Amino acid sequence: MRRPAKLLALLLAPAVFLLVVLAKPEDKPPEMKFNDVREIAPGVFFRYSSISASDKTVPFGGSNHTWVVFKDYVVVIDANFPKEAADCIAAIKKTTDKPIKYVLDTHHHGDHAYGNAVWAKEGAKIIGSKQCARLLLTGGPDAWRQAAKDRKDIAESELKQVDIAFDEKYELSDGTQKVQLLFLGHAHTAGDAVAYLPDHKILCTGDACVNGAYNYTGHANTASWIRVVEKMQALDVKLVCPGHGPLAETSVFEKQKRWFVELRKHVQSGIDGGKKLDEIVAALDLPWYKEWTGVDAKTRGENVEHVFKELTGKIDHDKLGANPTRPGDSGVGGR
Repeated sequence: MRRPAKLLALLLAPAVFLLVVLAKPEDKPPEMKFNDVREIAPGVFFRYSSISASDKTVPFGGSNHTWVVFKDYVVVIDANFPKEAADCIAAIKKTTDKPIKYVLDTHHHGDHAYGNAVWAKEGAKIIGSKQCARLLLTGGPDAWRQAAKDRKDIAESELKQVDIAFDEKYELSDGTQKVQLLFLGHAHTAGDAVAYLPDHKILCTGDACVNGAYNYTGHANTASWIRVVEKMQALDVKLVCPGHGPLAETSVFEKQKRWFVELRKHVQSGIDGGKKLDEIVAALDLPWYKEWTGVDAKTRGENVEHVFKELTGKIDHDKLGANPTRPGDSGVGGR
């Protein structure tokens, strides 16, 4: 009686081991080339937009895109610039013939919202958090005019506002797919929203979490940003679709959070020691950051200066992004 049991155990053991080995590669995000489209879950597609923190020859393709094919329509995450919106629409039509019904602006910056009018011509409604809608309405026209000086596609389009604004949560579900749009707090901007696909354990983060040296802090609250990332970490997620940079495992959350935790600690130490901003920048030494992003932390001067101003009481977070006064304040590049 014992021998058959032992034999069965021996026969099953290799099978279990084989399943574990085969499962590991599937847990890793697929490597993609710029402008590639990959189906990352049934009916869920990701388009990887070009960007580089170090190579100026790489054209900036705006935000990444994720779209979800429902039974009768398509939901898209991020509107991008007008040109790239058109590029993404062409890519979507290669994956489905269903109409595009909703597009989420994860925030009000140009590379995530200025394509709104292009999507609207396809019949889509634009969704955003109430804070995103407010910022696009108050600061949007001035920022748009500034951006139109440098981009023909913006100059030839028009600023489209948000159609559907939500407070903390807006859910789209039809029994085949479910997308939860969540406002988790002030991070990259005061209006950041993320798109959570609970059935697939996928989170589309916009610029509240990026995979690389792409953090633009001009409209950020870095202390609150840390808390927002912690809220993301509390969700049941296996795959992260960042606003910029390649697909990532959930370890990217810890890297994003660590950057601001350690940056704030470093800047505060410098302030306490009576150091000037340029001295604080020069002393910034975070080897792990270069391992993650490929660039030295010292090159992120805009981030350091913003945190310095936060910690010295020179920033009113409630007004960030509302009335940009210079081209850089518009956050058009989102980086």
